[in-house]
Amino acid sequence: MKKAVKVILIILTIMIFLISGGVFILYQAAKSMGIGSGQVADYETRVNIWNTVPGNSSRSKLEDMNIDYGKKNTLFATLKFAGAIVNSKYSDKESVIDTFTYLYEIKGGYEKETYEDEPYLIPYVVEGSDSAVIVIPGGGFGYKSMDGTDSEGRDIAMTLNKNGISAFVLHYRTNPYEYPIPYLDVQRAVRYLRYHVETYHLNPDKISLIGFSAGGNEIGTFINTIQGKNMFPEDYVPDEIDAIDDSVSSAAMIYPALSFRYNVPMLFGMFDDEAVRDEAKREELLELTDLYRYIDSQNVKQFIVYGTKDSMVGMDETKNYINHAKESGCDITVVEVNGQDHGMKQEYYMDGYFIWLKEIFEG
Repeated sequence: MKKAVKVILIILTIMIFLISGGVFILYQAAKSMGIGSGQVADYETRVNIWNTVPGNSSRSKLEDMNIDYGKKNTLFATLKFAGAIVNSKYSDKESVIDTFTYLYEIKGGYEKETYEDEPYLIPYVVEGSDSAVIVIPGGGFGYKSMDGTDSEGRDIAMTLNKNGISAFVLHYRTNPYEYPIPYLDVQRAVRYLRYHVETYHLNPDKISLIGFSAGGNEIGTFINTIQGKNMFPEDYVPDEIDAIDDSVSSAAMIYPALSFRYNVPMLFGMFDDEAVRDEAKREELLELTDLYRYIDSQNVKQFIVYGTKDSMVGMDETKNYINHAKESGCDITVVEVNGQDHGMKQEYYMDGYFIWLKEIFEG
């Protein structure tokens, strides 16, 4: 009898989740549990991008996380995480987010229990190509979609390679690391490639970015508020790579989260939990992450894709960013995909993306 009740609860949970628009994350969860045919990321070819990693220490992450150790099912944790971060109103979802990160990233073996993770790039180099794209996967700052699957990482790199472009997939730090750590990893990835242009036979003016969902947020935040600045922790000693120009001339954001207004609980994956709980401080954090307020990317050509049925990050904030950016003089190419939700297939935007990118690279 208990088994039957459990099965009914599982079915109801999945039905509710599907209705809320979480098909993509459910698919990701299934693949992470070994269900699916996609090849995972090529971790064995990774290259660490930092010499000394700013923001790292031997301290335990678990001391800072509100983990429900009674939860052991990664699939259920994924479903709860996906449902928790989609809300325009505040709700305390710290435990849901931390438990998911613990089960998926830490117990899954993709990250450590201590603040000693080594951000890295996975190179997919095309012989004879002088152009490259840094690929930044999504994951709501609670995980990376490239972990355990080929999604928003290896699959994008393969498509870039087929079009004669080298790709470098970035594994950046997320929960419980806090702002601006994830964005510093993007900045370092750009500097790392520009520093190693001779190694990879690249033209430094032909290094671009493409990011998905939270990866799109990484890019939007980087090009508007991080690029050209050094926001290192006080105890970090910059090296020769940190002195390299971090500019990019083009960036693509695919179904990006360009504000946390539609995903307020997701703040718990990026900021101090007590600050998120405090109403006044929470509003300050929401304003900090409203990228339309900080448009400073007039020198970066941008390509933005969103679906008209996006139930994960919504459309209003994306449109708001696009309108403000255009008014500020930014060069933006927009692809609106009618009827598509979050995590849409490449077929809906890749042709337009390569036309846009080719025009930039060939000048």
